[in-house]
Amino acid sequence: MKKLLLVLLVLIGLQTQTRAQLQDGSIAPDFTLTDVNGVTHNLYTYLDSGYTVFMDLYAVWCGPCWTYKLSGAMDDLYAQHGPSGYPNVDSNTTNDVMVIAVEGDENALACMYGTGCGTQGDWITGNIFPQFCTDGTVNNNQITSDYALTYWPTIYMICPDRLTTEVGQSQSLYSFVNNCPPPASNDNDARTFDYDGETVTCAGDLIPQITIQNYGISNLTTLSIEVKVNGTSQSVTPWTGNLSTYATDNVMLPVLVGLANNDAVTIDVTQPNNYTDADPSNNPTVSFNVSLATQNTHNDVTVTIETDAYGSETTWDIKDVNGTSVLSGGPYNDLGAAGTTPQTPVSGTLNPNECHTFTIYDSYGDGMDAGYGTGSFSVVDGNGTTLASGGAFIDEDKAAFKTGNATTTSITEISKDEANDDKVFDMLGREVLEVPVGVMYIRNKKKYIKQ
Repeated sequence: MKKLLLVLLVLIGLQTQTRAQLQDGSIAPDFTLTDVNGVTHNLYTYLDSGYTVFMDLYAVWCGPCWTYKLSGAMDDLYAQHGPSGYPNVDSNTTNDVMVIAVEGDENALACMYGTGCGTQGDWITGNIFPQFCTDGTVNNNQITSDYALTYWPTIYMICPDRLTTEVGQSQSLYSFVNNCPPPASNDNDARTFDYDGETVTCAGDLIPQITIQNYGISNLTTLSIEVKVNGTSQSVTPWTGNLSTYATDNVMLPVLVGLANNDAVTIDVTQPNNYTDADPSNNPTVSFNVSLATQNTHNDVTVTIETDAYGSETTWDIKDVNGTSVLSGGPYNDLGAAGTTPQTPVSGTLNPNECHTFTIYDSYGDGMDAGYGTGSFSVVDGNGTTLASGGAFIDEDKAAFKTGNATTTSITEISKDEANDDKVFDMLGREVLEVPVGVMYIRNKKKYIKQ
């Protein structure tokens, strides 16, 4: 049995209170899965056919998952509203819903039939809608990562426009269908989404991006995308492509340079298919504020890791501006029960005057602080500045920073050959307290190079 995700101890009929990591309104990642009877199902095919898809992601050992299964809510939804002509669907179905269930914890098919893995019972026999195993024999476990599970069960509703909502363990799931927007009705319409690209820049440069969706009946082939910084236009990009209704595209826009901390970036999308947008409310201005990464950090850094019980899932690296790993660590050892392990700190000296990125990874996708020990990480430079810290994340967490020109040395380290307390001045005659390596300075009207 794989690692147990944190289980919510909820009674049947109560909505879950912990937030799923895939936020409401996110675009549902597409998938193609083969059910336990050998039938292949594709998510977008159902959505493009006008069905609202309800997906129950569960684990065989999960008590609340078993209780919800026994309630029959998903069976009733499928029987009364599932695709016309499908097995076990009533002849008077509303024909607007598809229901699937995915055992997302990589447990074997035998466990789904009620044998081993601490299973709650037989999940398949008598089940009337498609079930999927993700133990790798037919389907892998990518769906658990794509849908960012943090607890079992998680029930998603995916509307035909491909947007998701986490609906909880409701006994009246069909009532949520009314929350899906009406089908596209305008010929030329576009939609934009909240900004989810990079907002942190190390050296003042940043490549913005935007996700667009065709929300019209006609295929979307052209758009105009304008980027502004603090209200001043930086670029106008003529997008071209061929998106069918509800299809999406992530567009990388021209690089922004010379950005400062807290600069306001806005992105406007207009003229779908060279027409005035039929419903501008679908694509309001997308905006974000720039964060400038920590600047002029000390070249020496120390990475401190305290793993949770599943240390084998944790790895990390620091990469330079070229993407080359210059420091790294993990995977580490697991524990037999929930707990933490302080790992030996790793120190190193980074190249001067260069952008670096620290990234910590969790291969399972629940970070280091999800109920199996309060794991944590920190990156501290030689001046004692914390460059990155945390422990609660999903697949990865990262932070960027830029090293200074060189490690500095105090004046006392460069004046041992002086018998007096003469001061050190720069080339402009200004008193300095620290002198970087390789920099010219003046003492008693003589020029020196700090070696």
